[in-house]
Amino acid sequence: MSKLVYSLTHSNNKITLFFEAKKLYSSEWFMDFGKFGADVVGAEDQKLYGIVKKFQFWKWKMVHTITNNFGKTYTFTSKNNRKTIYSILMDDVAYELHIHYKKRISIFKNNLKIAEFDESFSDKNDTENIKLFLLDKNDLEIVFLLYSCLKIGETNEHKKAMLTSQKQLETNQEPWS
Repeated sequence: MSKLVYSLTHSNNKITLFFEAKKLYSSEWFMDFGKFGADVVGAEDQKLYGIVKKFQFWKWKMVHTITNNFGKTYTFTSKNNRKTIYSILMDDVAYELHIHYKKRISIFKNNLKIAEFDESFSDKNDTENIKLFLLDKNDLEIVFLLYSCLKIGETNEHKKAMLTSQKQLETNQEPWS
């Protein structure tokens, strides 16, 4: 099965997804009363999802509350204390996101890998492009939504100098790129 390749740019508090230079989706986040919020919009700037990111101290979990444009709410939650595995149940479909070493992120749908993000920046002159490899274009919206949840609050300007220990990240059993 061939994989579709998309590109993303991450600039300050905005992520934009492109296919052959055509903008498909974007997300932009903001700070609101001590919580991070974000909006995911389509190509014509129509709002598709609203996201609120909170840290639950008593459970030591990161929780993203997602509301679609019809008012239906979903919860995207970290499954371990290292915050390297997240999961969500949307309309009887289970999605799981794994953060791997070498700046890779995989997304699974009902335990089948459907997407992989590559943030390793193979071109040193082009440090903003992120590659997305996807099996089915019908999963593009949810894949972008989950990636946006993960990136809320991150900016390229203020990246930490210290790197996370590679031992704490998940092993990528079948890398695509």
